[in-house]
Amino acid sequence: MEKTKRFIMSREGIGFFKAILESYEEVALLTVLDGKRGDIQVIFPVCFEETVDGIIADMARFGIAFQEVADV
Repeated sequence: MEKTKRFIMSREGIGFFKAILESYEEVALLTVLDGKRGDIQVIFPVCFEETVDGIIADMARFGIAFQEVADV
């Protein structure tokens, strides 16, 4: 079973976040919905939700903040 979360983030951080997610093989898939707005979607297996949430929280150390969009 998969889960989808949508976020708005600084567009400058998208590439870095994508690289971090890709380093965790098979954990999540990042799709950029609107690069100018920083609108992204993260799809992941439910069993990895805690891991994905931890990665997102850790991005604050690099000055990257996420605002979750609730309409997914």
